[in-house]
Amino acid sequence: MHFALEPIWPWPAVLLVSVALLALVWSAYRRRLAALPVLHRRVLVGLRLATWLLLVWMMLRPAIETTEVDKRGSVFVILTDPSRSMNVADGLAGATRRKSLIDTLAGVESELKALAEEVDLRRFEFSKELVAVETFPPEANGEQTAIGYALEEIRKQTQGKRLAGILLLGDGAQRALPPFDADPRVVAQLLRDLQIPVHTVGFGASGQAGGMDLILEDLEVSPTVFVKNTLIASVKVKVLGAAKRDLAVRMLVEERNAIDPTGATTMKPIGPPVRLRTDQNEDLLRTELTWVPDQPGEYRLAVEVLPLDDEPVKTNNSLTTYVTVLKGGVSVAYFDRPRPEQKWLRYINDSPDIQVDFQIVRQGTLAAPTQIDPKWFDRGKYDVFILGDVPAKSFGPDLLNKLSRLVEQGAGLMMTGGFHSFGPGGYASTPLADLLPVDMDPSEIQNGPQIAPNLHYNEPLKMVPTTFGVQSFIMRLDSPDKNLERWNSLPPLQGANRFRGLKPLARPIAESADDRKLPLLVSLEVGRTRTLAFAADTSYRWYTFGKTEEHQQFWQQAILWLAHKEEQGDNAVWLKLGSRRLRPGQPLDITVGARGPDKRPLPDAGFTIEVLGPKQPDQRWPVVPQRTGADTTARFTDTRQPGEYKVRVEGTHNGQPLGGAQMRFMVYEQDLELHNPAADLALLEEISKITGGTAVPPEQLGKHLKSLIKSGLNPEVKKVSRTTLWDNAWLMLLFVVLMTTEWFWRKSRGLV
Repeated sequence: MHFALEPIWPWPAVLLVSVALLALVWSAYRRRLAALPVLHRRVLVGLRLATWLLLVWMMLRPAIETTEVDKRGSVFVILTDPSRSMNVADGLAGATRRKSLIDTLAGVESELKALAEEVDLRRFEFSKELVAVETFPPEANGEQTAIGYALEEIRKQTQGKRLAGILLLGDGAQRALPPFDADPRVVAQLLRDLQIPVHTVGFGASGQAGGMDLILEDLEVSPTVFVKNTLIASVKVKVLGAAKRDLAVRMLVEERNAIDPTGATTMKPIGPPVRLRTDQNEDLLRTELTWVPDQPGEYRLAVEVLPLDDEPVKTNNSLTTYVTVLKGGVSVAYFDRPRPEQKWLRYINDSPDIQVDFQIVRQGTLAAPTQIDPKWFDRGKYDVFILGDVPAKSFGPDLLNKLSRLVEQGAGLMMTGGFHSFGPGGYASTPLADLLPVDMDPSEIQNGPQIAPNLHYNEPLKMVPTTFGVQSFIMRLDSPDKNLERWNSLPPLQGANRFRGLKPLARPIAESADDRKLPLLVSLEVGRTRTLAFAADTSYRWYTFGKTEEHQQFWQQAILWLAHKEEQGDNAVWLKLGSRRLRPGQPLDITVGARGPDKRPLPDAGFTIEVLGPKQPDQRWPVVPQRTGADTTARFTDTRQPGEYKVRVEGTHNGQPLGGAQMRFMVYEQDLELHNPAADLALLEEISKITGGTAVPPEQLGKHLKSLIKSGLNPEVKKVSRTTLWDNAWLMLLFVVLMTTEWFWRKSRGLV
């Protein structure tokens, strides 16, 4: 403690002002009081000098400073992981990770006591939230491992104090859901900027050392598929500790006739399992499984990797979702040579209701001629046949006879433009000549690779609907008032076949936009027979010029019309779910809509939506729909309980019921901590490296703590406290008293 002065001005100025005031009081003030008695003069001069001393005191601004040395100004945190993955017994002699952690801390108790004498030692546990503790319990029952969130919370809770470091003990595997899923690396970078090192001690085995485990990590499958179309389920299997072991992955589908009203279902395997094998003890394998449904409806679908006999954890071997099988899926057989048109038509397979199988036909110039398998023409295998630039001789009379019979029985047929299609391809002398909507002549044979002007147009041709085609399902790209505008926005086709003439019942539905009105797309419908003749083979230009939606919509509608499926989707009310598999607490997005008898949307339809929970019928939640642009949407958030849910929607239009729709979804109970219980010691090392800390093996923790103490975790911090002696109320009161007393004394003597 010492006395300190901080003058209001530099010392010379303070001394000069003080002396000037004193001289003024001593000379001028004393002369004014000369007529008063001696006692009165002395009292007034004394009061004025006391006031002068008080002013000088305040100008000097005196204070008393006290200095204290704080030897416990820093905080050091011990942070342990009590999550359930710490119960995995992969330590020495079969000890669990948590027991190994507790034993490690018990073995360095003396070092911790020494550390507590130097710093403010605090203990925390974390799973998804941070909890302060006095001692670390042996239990490990946390549901999540939120490492990043815990480190961020420590920083927040110790703000205002010097955080000397963090000692993090756990298995290092971040397993957390929002809002506790902060990235540990990002938080570590923040701690590095604040010069807060994180020292880590890892427990457990990572990767192949973590024991054997087969984990089905991902399941990708289209939520809808049509009858007779192939559903492809893509899965990822993480393999730990199963090198050179035979693995089997299979698909199981709910049996439609075995669905129990109580919710119990029977799952049956589909086909033989897919066999997998790896030479690595840690690997990620990808495979696909297929299913061709033969009945419409909603199915529960599961994919599982069959557990091995000695696999300790088997709860992570399967994943479940739902698939809606729609009736009327269309299978298409497409024959063409290698050319751009067939390349871009392959994107039609992105549609859930159409599947196109491609047969590339080569003529033998650079390779042997393609031999077309007769099974392509088995009855019932395909609904639509599309023939591209393939001459009739590539099929032979037997296959074309089979094809003509299929078309007469209801299969759709479309022939596109090309050097070797229609008459130039020799089809005038085949059974297809009577089925296609255009006239052909045997003399129309393409000779050589050059374009024959009498057989083809070699010029750009913009295609637009004819007067009849405007009303056609095939040519409907938009609402009637905008449909022609959409067609005019497409780039022109590059050339087309010349049609010799049209059959009497044929209807041109698309033509060139110029004054010639050249027929480019012609339809023919007689009984169950539907055929199309498309003069062009460059519709891919629409796709490559950015008109992908129009390209796909045209081809899909053409195929659906050929298959007699233009009225696809019988239900007036439709329902879509954002996901069929949700984790607990994850919201579900619902989209609903309605269409009229003409299959056009009903934007003013009304809907009632409810969700039934796993404990039906006791669990029912009404969901309020909202109009969002052209769609009606809703969000369901009460998904905390795992199990199977059902969404029901009922629609009305102009007060009349439209019917309803329903779909199921699953809230899965995936154990975050045990789904993939392998430790992630690499993450702990990365956190230490980023923050400037050290990754310490458990057996060396005592030595490391001693080195931390020796390095000086807590340098002496001097705290200086100051007590000012000039800016308090008592001095102001004294100044007022002196001035007032002096004034009254002078007034009483007649000097004021």
